[in-house]
Amino acid sequence: MRRPVVGSVSPQQHEWVIRPLIDAGLGLDRIRDLLFRLGFEAIVSEGRGTAAQVTTIVSEEPPHVQAAWHEVIGRMLAMHRQNA
Repeated sequence: MRRPVVGSVSPQQHEWVIRPLIDAGLGLDRIRDLLFRLGFEAIVSEGRGTAAQVTTIVSEEPPHVQAAWHEVIGRMLAMHRQNA
């Protein structure tokens, strides 16, 4: 069984992760909604989610927001690798 690694993340790291969505024009409330949904999906799928499921979270958004979302996910993964 994998054990999640939860460490302290600085405010600068938080901002770096979500910056693509901010630059795409999303407000903080919408960004919170997307990240909450991502977390919820991860919990209910018991971590067995697929890349397609992560992508469907923003499937109704314009292409530039979808691209920003992919960048955010990449940044989250990069931070996870650094902290692992």
